Amino acid sequence: MTYEFLLLSVLFLLPGIAIWVARPDLRSLMKRAAVASLPFAATERLFYPTYWTPKFLFDLADRFGFGVEDLLFIVGLSAFSSTAYAVVFRRALVPCAAPGAPRTRPWLRAARTQPGLRARTRPGLRAAAARTRPGLRAARTRPWLRAARTRPGLRAAAARARPWLRAAARPWLRAAAGVALALATAGALLAAGVPVLYAAVVAMIAVTAALVGARRDLLVPGLLGALLSAALYLGLCLVFAALVPGVFERTWRPSVLLPGRTLLGVPVDEILYGLGAGLAATVFPAWAFGLRYAKAPSADRRAG
Repeated sequence: MTYEFLLLSVLFLLPGIAIWVARPDLRSLMKRAAVASLPFAATERLFYPTYWTPKFLFDLADRFGFGVEDLLFIVGLSAFSSTAYAVVFRRALVPCAAPGAPRTRPWLRAARTQPGLRARTRPGLRAAAARTRPGLRAARTRPWLRAARTRPGLRAAAARARPWLRAAARPWLRAAAGVALALATAGALLAAGVPVLYAAVVAMIAVTAALVGARRDLLVPGLLGALLSAALYLGLCLVFAALVPGVFERTWRPSVLLPGRTLLGVPVDEILYGLGAGLAATVFPAWAFGLRYAKAPSADRRAG
């Protein structure tokens, strides 16, 4: 087959399409993961032709360093690697509690909702509250008070907030910083002589480990997501090899660190890449956008 990488990229899109249809609640996560991963499509120039030699549509890899196939492949990989854990273990991503938010104790919530306590509310107190003087309500909403709260000087002071505080409040800046760190780490490893695929895998694992250090709750989802993504990655490669016999022998270069090592005919290098991608894609969006994994609602509630 002439355009082998195109076929592989289309295969990698299929799991994401199925998840998109079956789990609408994960679509926002998939879109964020896809956008955050797009810069990695441009790293094809580091893999081609050192690691492999596929033929690209319109010879774009020879002209620009990457092709349409890279974009499709990255989007497909990010879609299923970011959601594999949530789908298999029936989890949903929900916003983390704001730092310092008060947590109502269970016994206090129960006390507030006991019928007996509600019944003992004194009618006199309710009547006193109802007799709030109109003058007091007017005093709370006087125009000069509202004007004082919106003076240009106050707005200017708020606008002079420190840049690092503004950056912390913007999830996409956090995501961009994380992507830049991963690319810089991979670049440093390449400069040190590490082969490109292993540099990419080590960079994904190292940066994700740092994120897990700040968010310990993402450790188990990250590890399970890595294993699930590696298994799905292997399955897709096996389908690819069945459709295009001998493709790995013809197109892939011999492994540098694991020469000739395969699993069911698939280069171990590729499985390691799927493992690193699954770890990073499970942890990174949750960290960047302030989300956590929680039990997913039932199907009927999601549909409603």
